[in-house]
Amino acid sequence: MNKHFLIITMICSFLLSVFAQDVVWAGPAEKIEKPVKKSINIRQKTQKKEDKWTDNKAELITEYKNLCQENENLVIENGNLKKDFQSCNEEIASFKSKIAAIEVISNELEPYLIKVMERLEKSIQASLPFLAQERRTRLQTLRKLIEKPDVSSAELFRRIMEAVLVEAEYGNTVEVYREQIDINEKQIMACIFRLGRVSLFFKTPDNRLTGYFDPGAGKWVELPEKYNREIGNAIEIAAKRRSIELVTLPVGRIAAK
Repeated sequence: MNKHFLIITMICSFLLSVFAQDVVWAGPAEKIEKPVKKSINIRQKTQKKEDKWTDNKAELITEYKNLCQENENLVIENGNLKKDFQSCNEEIASFKSKIAAIEVISNELEPYLIKVMERLEKSIQASLPFLAQERRTRLQTLRKLIEKPDVSSAELFRRIMEAVLVEAEYGNTVEVYREQIDINEKQIMACIFRLGRVSLFFKTPDNRLTGYFDPGAGKWVELPEKYNREIGNAIEIAAKRRSIELVTLPVGRIAAK
């Protein structure tokens, strides 16, 4: 409570006691006490209101400070959201540009892939006839894939490039396999030796007959008996049944067309 209020209360109490004891002629004590008590009650109520207002003021000041801090945080967050929004718009624009570029590439890619497919078919037809069935099946699969309307350009590109890489890889490898061939107007089972994409040689199981495929004539040709051993050694090395050594093979020469 207020210090002055306490002093006033004490003075009033003192006066009441004096009047009650010594000044009997003035009338009943109630006539004096009543206005004093009323004054004290009013002062007490006023003081309570002041105390309550002081507490409310402190709460309001604290709430105001909190609201100011929250407002600052919201301003910062709003700025960050604006930056994020701008960044998202730029990213969307970039994606739209990429999509447009992809559509252009996609429209140009399919005709290009068809041309690659045609060149691949011509290359296989003009090359040595090794693994004929396997390579023919691969081409047939690609033709069916091109004819499907629901196949994406990306999938078509992947499959055709795989076929091109397989054909290119043949040039870096050697291989031995068995196959029936026509030689001297007869069909025989022979062991075929593929030397990259350069030459094809054959050897019969009894080692009596060897030969090669002549690209110019388009047929298998018998070689002199002197090549039997070298071709046999080359087949053993390619099949990893013999250690690597130098062999001499009649690979012929490149013919200009």
